[in-house]
Amino acid sequence: MAPVPDQDAVEPRSDEPQHDEPQHEETQREEAAPEGALAGPGPARGRRRVRPRTIAVAVVLLALLGAVGLLGFQVRQAQVAEGQRGAVLGAARRYAVDLSSYDHTALERNFQKVSANASGRFAEQYERISTALTELIRQQQAKSEGFVLEAGLVEMTGERAVVALFVDQKITNLNSPEPRIDRTRMRMTLQREGDRWLVDDIRLV
Repeated sequence: MAPVPDQDAVEPRSDEPQHDEPQHEETQREEAAPEGALAGPGPARGRRRVRPRTIAVAVVLLALLGAVGLLGFQVRQAQVAEGQRGAVLGAARRYAVDLSSYDHTALERNFQKVSANASGRFAEQYERISTALTELIRQQQAKSEGFVLEAGLVEMTGERAVVALFVDQKITNLNSPEPRIDRTRMRMTLQREGDRWLVDDIRLV
């Protein structure tokens, strides 16, 4: 008769450690653990990553703001420059009419109008010329009415400008009672003094 196996050798003791079930539970805990819990310590989970797309959008916005600011500045500068050109051409037209217009009955008033819009240097030159011409104009009972046909800006800096003008003069005197037209082309230099542009030189061309 075969020996009966010892029951203690077949069945495990209840007080021996059971390894299979704890290993299964550990695996379940690892699978159930959130992804963030495996990334590192707790404080690291609070940091937010800056995405490259966010950086690119910020750079584009800054570039657009800079471009808009530059464009606005350029537009403003162009408006200021255009305003200055208009002021120079307007002054040159008025002064050309004053220079080419006179009446033998009101010469002092005519000459004073020119001198009031002249620089100190040109005012002295004009006074000498007008004094020499006064007697001749009165003797001939001459009159002249000037018209600016065309004016163009030749050059301009912050304090100086040169304007080319085409001027017609309708002249009458004792020798020519019927009006005649004299056409003149002049080159006028203007000098800025404060907020005014003054005649500084006249050249007939």
